[in-house]
Amino acid sequence: MRNNIEKIDWDRGNLFQTKDKEGRKTVDDVFDQNTLRTIQQLISRGYISTIENIIATGKEANVFRAKTSDGRNRAVKIFRINTATFRKLEKYIIGDPRFKNTGNSHRERVFTWAQKEYKNLHAMKAAGANVPKPFHVYKNIVIMQYLGWQFRPYPSIKDKPPKDHQHFLRLLCKSIKAYKLEEISHGDLSEYNILNVREKPYIIDVGQAVPKGHPLHHELHDRDMKNTFRFWKKYINNLSEEELKKWTT
Repeated sequence: MRNNIEKIDWDRGNLFQTKDKEGRKTVDDVFDQNTLRTIQQLISRGYISTIENIIATGKEANVFRAKTSDGRNRAVKIFRINTATFRKLEKYIIGDPRFKNTGNSHRERVFTWAQKEYKNLHAMKAAGANVPKPFHVYKNIVIMQYLGWQFRPYPSIKDKPPKDHQHFLRLLCKSIKAYKLEEISHGDLSEYNILNVREKPYIIDVGQAVPKGHPLHHELHDRDMKNTFRFWKKYINNLSEEELKKWTT
């Protein structure tokens, strides 16, 4: 195991050698020694074979493209152990009936958040929503379907709005309706976490999603719908909040 960890550590130092200092610091923040060991365990168990390149950077996590031993792409989401922003996310965990015992340490809360992302993806996918297929979760890492072409991830609708706005929105509403029927609220739906996958919407970043019974369930859904209306009214003339509501119920 030691040799493999050293290899990963070496790769970490060379993976982004052409990036700027800030980019390298971001990678160093993600790949602490405990996370390197977790990656090694995932490799040993056959879930992935290599970490290829970074595809997204966020406040709580970075997402990398990885490959399996048979050459298939995977998205590997690594939640930062050292970040302090998880303190602001506790409101999405407290009150979630699936996570009554989340532990007392910061590390345990990060692990709970990874479990939450995985379970939300699984529930939404099972409901029929367009989300990445989850494959595995372990500690602070979630392995899921890679949405991209070769090494390039598909863009968000903020960066690449669809060509047929109304058709795309109706497809998006089908996904919202699907997980809403399972009484799940996304909680942070916006143009930043909806991907344009060959003119089809895929919803990502579902860690904060909550089920029925959570005290913020209805409030979060209402906020999602307001954000959805705010974005799409720029592209679709005469779109009303009432019409949008009909498409999702």
